[in-house]
Amino acid sequence: MQSKDYLDTTKQAALGFGCMRFPGSDTDLEKMVDTYLDSPYNYFDTAYVYDNSETRLGKTLVKRHARDSYNVASKLPPWMVQKSPQDCQKLLEESLSRMGLDYLDFYLVHSLNDGGEKDVADKGLFEWCFEQKKKGLLRHVGFSFHGTTPHLERLLKKYGSQIEFVQLQQNYIDNLRGPAAEWHALALKYNVPMIVMEPVRGGSLAKLPVAAEKLLTDYDPTRSIASWAVQYAATLEGATCMLGGMSSPAQMDDNLKTFANLKPLTADEMELLEKVMNEIAKSAGIACTACKYCHSECPLNIDIATCFSSYNELKRGSAEWNTSMMYNTIPPGRRAKDCVKCGACVHICPQHIDIPKEMDLVAKTFK
Repeated sequence: MQSKDYLDTTKQAALGFGCMRFPGSDTDLEKMVDTYLDSPYNYFDTAYVYDNSETRLGKTLVKRHARDSYNVASKLPPWMVQKSPQDCQKLLEESLSRMGLDYLDFYLVHSLNDGGEKDVADKGLFEWCFEQKKKGLLRHVGFSFHGTTPHLERLLKKYGSQIEFVQLQQNYIDNLRGPAAEWHALALKYNVPMIVMEPVRGGSLAKLPVAAEKLLTDYDPTRSIASWAVQYAATLEGATCMLGGMSSPAQMDDNLKTFANLKPLTADEMELLEKVMNEIAKSAGIACTACKYCHSECPLNIDIATCFSSYNELKRGSAEWNTSMMYNTIPPGRRAKDCVKCGACVHICPQHIDIPKEMDLVAKTFK
């Protein structure tokens, strides 16, 4: 499959392999890579800041498969660029070296938000990417986005004629209850192909409150809970690729099964999702997707993602003993009560969570 297929808005969206949440075992990862490449798809999405992801992708994909059998996307972290182009070049070269590649099929300016807009312009990050494309180091250039609607429109107005795709968080919660539908509309307005990320919202839409799950299983007991979120996101207009953050062979198999029979949700099914969202709202937790970007900024190495995950599990209805046991796996000194509320983590959070405030809530919950 050629790269252009992943930017063709006239075709059904493809399943991309999101590489943020790899399984712990390289044996499992090799099995998943091989299963995925045996499917009609071959798009791997990693990033410079995804913990060890580029190195493991090099070991399990690049060293084991022919270069023309796959497409790789990676990302330039603008917050790590002090001055351009020297820093940009170093980051790109390190990504290529980790994976053992001579070029990247897709390259994104990573996680743009409102605070970084001036920074991106002043450092000329897009202009630098376009130059690398001319040199043959990059085949396609885009960006991933976690800001506000006006900010996205400014970026698409300024760079839309040169940007080949935009990666947006799209799922039924954020689109039907949040601002993500506005981002989707802008991608369509400016005719920019859309790659969907976080379709299952970091896994939170794969495990719902008991009452919400019952609605879905009563309607169709043969389907997984996650498949509903995958079907919604993958069939959005303008979506050319949907990234599945798959962490196990079972998740890979489930996503491939959903894509094999992919079609838009019916009116009755959309009405069902409205009822599901009403149940989710009754036990709303912290909107963390466990991307762990904040971990790199915390001076005390607090395990923020596990703190929030433990709290959310409790809110979803898991037994108190079970969530407490999960929370207590966090080593002393790295728990919510150890947070000093310095706020160093807040600027990098794609979900714009007030992390110090929520850490205080978690600490009070798990005394």
